[in-house]
Amino acid sequence: MLPNNHTGPVAENEVPLKAKVSFLMQPSAYPEKATNVEAKETHMSWVFLVNGLAYKLKKPVTNSLFDFKTLEARLQNCLEEVRVNKRLADDIYLGIVPLVINEVGNLQIDGKGQIVDWLVKMKRIPEENFLDLAIKSQKHDKVLIESAAHALTEFYKNANPVEIDPVLHRKKLKEEIISTHAELIKPVFHLPVAVNQQITNKLLQFLDTHYLLFDNRVANGKIIEAHGDLRPEHICLVPQPTIIDALEFCRELRIMDIAEELAFLDMECEMMGDLVTGQLFFDYYQKESDDKITESLIFFYKSKKAFLRTYLVARHITESNYKDDTKWLFRANAYLQLAQKYANKLPPY
Repeated sequence: MLPNNHTGPVAENEVPLKAKVSFLMQPSAYPEKATNVEAKETHMSWVFLVNGLAYKLKKPVTNSLFDFKTLEARLQNCLEEVRVNKRLADDIYLGIVPLVINEVGNLQIDGKGQIVDWLVKMKRIPEENFLDLAIKSQKHDKVLIESAAHALTEFYKNANPVEIDPVLHRKKLKEEIISTHAELIKPVFHLPVAVNQQITNKLLQFLDTHYLLFDNRVANGKIIEAHGDLRPEHICLVPQPTIIDALEFCRELRIMDIAEELAFLDMECEMMGDLVTGQLFFDYYQKESDDKITESLIFFYKSKKAFLRTYLVARHITESNYKDDTKWLFRANAYLQLAQKYANKLPPY
């Protein structure tokens, strides 16, 4: 259902993104008494921070996983973002509101008029409340971390298992590894081909020779619709544990083993130089869920996720806004080294 049963007409002509952003940069644009607006741009969105709120505007962009060129597609994505995030951040995601052209021809948030776009409306969380800042400042509060681990564990325990054929599950994992390898050997990334091949070979060999590990995860109901992007910067510790920014644009990418999602978090913590926090999440989950995850499976998932992150970071240099920034290939190489480290821990047979 649309917010406030909003069924206003859709504008026939698309308003340029630049005009929408310019309007949303103005404090007077908001129904709240705003004093200033802070804007942040991502690959997929513009986020406008206004007092204690955040408004997110989707860009009309497209790639192999999504197409937001149409107003209807952006509406559906906004609705899905609220749905998937209310599972772990119910109080933060307030809903969606329309951006309209009002009766006098001006842009307006909500109200009557022709709808030209949709905004996700959220409560704003101070950046210092998140786990990544705690890691950077080396202020590890075990009580707060365990509280967040408890919220995450309850989410996993209550999630419905996804029905999937174990053979198809392994096929999906194999295709993801092969696809990442195919991207990373492209000359534009200047990454060591031999290392890419070594990681790929070790991951595929483990997948083939330890197939029962993966089949048992399916049989035991451990494949769920997860968060999908569980990084430290998405975990709020105070005043209460809240996990935001679930991957909303592709359900298939959210379908994964609980162990894979926790391995991703642990790997990302290690990339920040923290070898403790990710393990605390793992330990708490395994204790409270009685889900005993073998160490080799964790190594497999850590390597696989670091391998994928290598590509997701490296591809920045193919974009005009980032191509001259050397930090992306530096970070890509760091992820690749981490993927290799964990691949080397896998048993040879």
